[in-house]
Amino acid sequence: MSASGRPIRPDLPDMLDVGGRQARRRRRGIRALEAAVAVPVVLALLLIGALLFDVVTDTVSWQVIEPAGSGRSFSFAEGFAVLGAWERVMRLELAARGVSDADADALLADPDERRVLRARNRVELMPWVDGRPFRWLVTTARDDLVADVPLIGGAGGSRELLAGAEAGQVVVLNAWLDAGFLSRNASRSPMTAGLLPALLGSLLLVALVIVIAVPLGVGAAVYLEEYAADTKISRLIELNLSNLAGVPSVVYGILGLTVFVRLMRLGPVVLAGALTLALLVIPVVVVAAREAIRSVPPSLRQAAYGLGAARSQVVFRVVLPSAIGGITTGVVLAIARTIGETAPLLVLGAAAFVPRPPDGVLSTFTAVPIQIYTWVSENDVEFTHAASAAIVVLLAVLGLLYGLAFYLRRRFARRW
Repeated sequence: MSASGRPIRPDLPDMLDVGGRQARRRRRGIRALEAAVAVPVVLALLLIGALLFDVVTDTVSWQVIEPAGSGRSFSFAEGFAVLGAWERVMRLELAARGVSDADADALLADPDERRVLRARNRVELMPWVDGRPFRWLVTTARDDLVADVPLIGGAGGSRELLAGAEAGQVVVLNAWLDAGFLSRNASRSPMTAGLLPALLGSLLLVALVIVIAVPLGVGAAVYLEEYAADTKISRLIELNLSNLAGVPSVVYGILGLTVFVRLMRLGPVVLAGALTLALLVIPVVVVAAREAIRSVPPSLRQAAYGLGAARSQVVFRVVLPSAIGGITTGVVLAIARTIGETAPLLVLGAAAFVPRPPDGVLSTFTAVPIQIYTWVSENDVEFTHAASAAIVVLLAVLGLLYGLAFYLRRRFARRW
């Protein structure tokens, strides 16, 4: 008997606890689903972390070099200068090679000779040279590589590398990613190769894409959302924009090759690449801008119309300022996609090797992704280190852009 005097029926379930059992069952199901989702996410993050670790550590390597120059290294104090460190170290190197001060002055004063010296000699502050930290070393395109050991695999064996080095050989810890790597021109030699032409080519491409794609994309979004009537033509345009946003990028490369390079006879120049990439990102900009404009409450429009504002005033003084956060975020993400694109530029015919930065929109060019592809395809361990350094630069630029998009999203976010 229960406390209330009612008989207890053990064969019947406790009806008051049915809801609790169902809630516990749902919680167990939710936890199982979260675990099933978390496992692949964690594995993906671990793989990405391992990949990033491998790329970053590949930008530094232990090397045994047989230099074509003097092979001497100089202390940080000997070669340091606030301005002109390259010239100061180069004078020390020329003196070590037996060049007199007068001849060195003549070489450095002649613009052509100075340019040749810069192209053939790499002046770097190495983290470690022959057992001594932070030494200036001049390496050239004619140096012979005796051994190249990864950073992790050679850190414990640096003494063995020193012990095994023969007379005239130098053991260095070579940091490929440094200020010189970003400021040097391209070269056939990995020791003197730099990223400057590809980096400036990518920046010029991005600048032109912004000038072309942003006004067209935002303007099309404003027209479709605020002015276009609901007709078959407008619905067809919307459908095509949604489909174009998912078209593979290589198709845009074929389109750019056919229209801009061959029909318009521009050739594989910066302008043709920018027009092709603009076609690639315009649908993305339109979709993002339309979503941002659509998120503006209709009450703001009605209030502006109630105060006597014209449609153009409502659009440009009420709607667009309220949607600027979403529009800016979409534009930044589209530009980030532009920087990482390789297939359209390869189909377009962008050069794999450009010795100097582009000097205008009608000059030949290369970009950072193409430079990475070129270095990796060289099948040379030193070019692999250079490619890893370029990948780190590209990831840093993409990280800055995505961080900017996140900041702008938070900065201009509005709650209606």
